[in-house]
Amino acid sequence: MGHLKDFYDSAFLEKQLKFYSSLPEKQRRHFLSMEHERLGKGSKRYLSRVFGCDRKTINKGIAELSAANYQCDYSRQRASGGGRKKKNTPSKT
Repeated sequence: MGHLKDFYDSAFLEKQLKFYSSLPEKQRRHFLSMEHERLGKGSKRYLSRVFGCDRKTINKGIAELSAANYQCDYSRQRASGGGRKKKNTPSKT
């Protein structure tokens, strides 16, 4: 695998990471999909690497925003601690 292109300089990336961490889940997906659209080809892998998300997350955001009848409703958010719980790795004793 070749070298991954860096789309952001370090100062801008730091600001983007702070902004991204302040967003709720749905807005993060939409932010990433808009960044992918802005940065273009090859940015999906880069964005997933620097923001620590799966490329499927970006794909879901793209699908949501490109749907003809999609309404951006940010009033409903998952409760803190909601969603699937992380698997506990069994301790070897």
